[in-house]
Amino acid sequence: MSKAESPVKLVLVTGVSGAGHSTALKILEDYGFTAVDNLPLALVDPLIALEVETGGRSIAIGLDARTSGFEADAVARLVHALARRLGDGFKMLFISADQVDLMRRYNATRRQHPLGQDLDLDTAVRADMRRMRDVEALANIVIDSSGLAPADLRRAMLESLQLAEAAPMPIHILSFSYRHGLPETADQIIDMRFAKNPYWDDALRELNGRDNAVAAFLAQDKVANMVLHQLQEMLTLMLDRMKADGRPNLTLAFGCTGGKHRSVWAAAKIAKWMEAQGHPIHLHHRELEEMAS
Repeated sequence: MSKAESPVKLVLVTGVSGAGHSTALKILEDYGFTAVDNLPLALVDPLIALEVETGGRSIAIGLDARTSGFEADAVARLVHALARRLGDGFKMLFISADQVDLMRRYNATRRQHPLGQDLDLDTAVRADMRRMRDVEALANIVIDSSGLAPADLRRAMLESLQLAEAAPMPIHILSFSYRHGLPETADQIIDMRFAKNPYWDDALRELNGRDNAVAAFLAQDKVANMVLHQLQEMLTLMLDRMKADGRPNLTLAFGCTGGKHRSVWAAAKIAKWMEAQGHPIHLHHRELEEMAS
């Protein structure tokens, strides 16, 4: 089932403070939901009517102790009404955690518990857990995040919500010149200045890495081709792990001295290979496009 075919259009995400409901919202946002956090409870129903029932959008809404008007009876009325109106298109997700884990997280981040203005941390955590018991009973799905890494929480959520794994990760690939600075958006930078340089061939100097003659020249560089082959093997391993962890995209940048020959050729070669693996590709040759503008 693809994202577009998923029957779930609305997810209310709640839980005890510190259990990970904000992380859950980010996971749903990466999946394609519009995430809204800490909206006053009185505004939740009008938002759903406008965005979900009229606009047909997929929405994830976060509710917790900070939410204005958040009381178990009010949440119960909202949940029952949404279940009647949206049926299987509505799910309520509750993120729980044990008291020891919640204490550890608050101590690690040194953040103040929402109920902690007049209470010590232990008392605030226990009070919040008691307060949320009636809300937890309303949820379709309860996930205990104790000891879970974000990737584990993501897998548990997608399985529980019967959401398919996301489509292959979009890959942004660009070529650049070191003379004009490193691209700020790059996750990985591959330095192609070790490859044989077509610039020193008078017949190739005015061409660029998209031209067949330059590609033929660089195809004879065994070391450059071995490096790109090993990069493919490395990316295969990396992308499998990144997909499992819910990584939304990746930007690869290939650099050379002038940003015209070697980096352009390598970026185009890897882009063609990654496209064959099923990844949506955005290819950008920074220096060539600068010259053309």
